[in-house]
Amino acid sequence: MPVVSPEDEKVIAGLTEKTSFSADEIRNMQDNFKKLAAARKDDGLIDREEFKDMLSSQGSSTFVDGLFRMFDADHDGFVDFQEFVISLSIYQNKNKHITEEGKLKLLFKIYDVDQDGEISREDLFLVLKSCLESNYLTLDDSHISSLVDATMKKHNLSAKGGIDFSEYTKAFSHRAAICL
Repeated sequence: MPVVSPEDEKVIAGLTEKTSFSADEIRNMQDNFKKLAAARKDDGLIDREEFKDMLSSQGSSTFVDGLFRMFDADHDGFVDFQEFVISLSIYQNKNKHITEEGKLKLLFKIYDVDQDGEISREDLFLVLKSCLESNYLTLDDSHISSLVDATMKKHNLSAKGGIDFSEYTKAFSHRAAICL
């Protein structure tokens, strides 16, 4: 087990209060985080490129960028260790304090590519295509467009023609626990 400083122990203790991870699990995450954060530049932070490398993603980075926005809670362009653990705790349903609405907001951010407050046809197309590519799957653009059209037809669209957070919540609130 790696040597942990007193300051790190305070961070770990704080994270055990916020999550259901044990202190040992968090120490192991910290050891792995340090390796990931040093992959390109040893600065104790994971930048967008290190994050993409971590996910071994190929193709368009739209989906990975959405995940990065989820992990980068303070929007400074980096994921620090606390953001990393908190995001993993949400993803693994081990966060003690996040509400169902909070989970839905995080998921919504992944799909709202242009961050304009709603999921447009273009947003959904880009995320679906990127998600398929990042999993080494390909689907013709016309088939992806058909999926997007079918999805959009199922929802009450906003005046701008997209799915706003309110509609997203209605459609997916019962799925928040399984989506993360």
